[in-house]
Amino acid sequence: MLVGFDGRPGSRDALTFAQALCEATKAELVVASVRPYWPGLLGPDGYARAIREDEQWIRREAGKALDGQAFSVRVLAGGHESGGLKELAAAEDADLIVVGSSHRGPVGRVLPGSVGERVLSDAPCAVAVAPRGLAGGGMHVPQEGVRIREIAVGYDGSRESRVALETAIELAEHSEASLHLLGVVDMDVVLGFEDPTPDKLEEERVRRHLDRALKSMPRAIAADARVLHGSPGQAIVEAARDADLLVIGSRGHYGVARRLLLGSVAARVMRSASCPTLVTPAL
Repeated sequence: MLVGFDGRPGSRDALTFAQALCEATKAELVVASVRPYWPGLLGPDGYARAIREDEQWIRREAGKALDGQAFSVRVLAGGHESGGLKELAAAEDADLIVVGSSHRGPVGRVLPGSVGERVLSDAPCAVAVAPRGLAGGGMHVPQEGVRIREIAVGYDGSRESRVALETAIELAEHSEASLHLLGVVDMDVVLGFEDPTPDKLEEERVRRHLDRALKSMPRAIAADARVLHGSPGQAIVEAARDADLLVIGSRGHYGVARRLLLGSVAARVMRSASCPTLVTPAL
């Protein structure tokens, strides 16, 4: 698990959420930072010293936030922060990149900043965004800290949503969390028809996919499903407002690489959810 950290509040929110995920999954945590200096401008000695000083600073500052959580540090010099994080994630064969939200967004909401937006574009693995204020007291956090007890997942039977569901199941098994499947009857599609048949047919389709998913669920997981009506992005965000984590799939991408490519629903969710949100790449 790779977390982008630069000391700003958003990166501390990302650390807080990553720690909760690591405690649940026992994943290895890598705290990464991309620095603006270029090796050629500092010379060999100056470059080595700058890297060493940055690594020491990250160990100190991230260590305070993580409070005993084991982690390793990676520093990459030169280039843009978003590209550097994706490069480090690929080099580390990371399963997940965690970033914070923009300071311009409302407290308690997910809103990727410029770096997060670029990371979400063509990332080599899943990406999670922590809501603003998760670490700094802006959100209500239980005394025992952030815990993954309820996981919501958007599901419509597509290949992308099946990947999201598989990820949510794995996380639920590790954290002993309950799982809530959310299927949406897209009213933007069915509205305008005088005959209610399209609405009924779409609801039957959504319910059928949810029922099949529930039947295939591991018995150890407490799971339920809800059929929602409305604009998919908004409906999922509203239904998941009390969850500890929301998992959604990215739009299908059939190129050679396994990459993220956000569709309109995922993009809407990733810019307005009120809980940490994880988007999985298409296979």
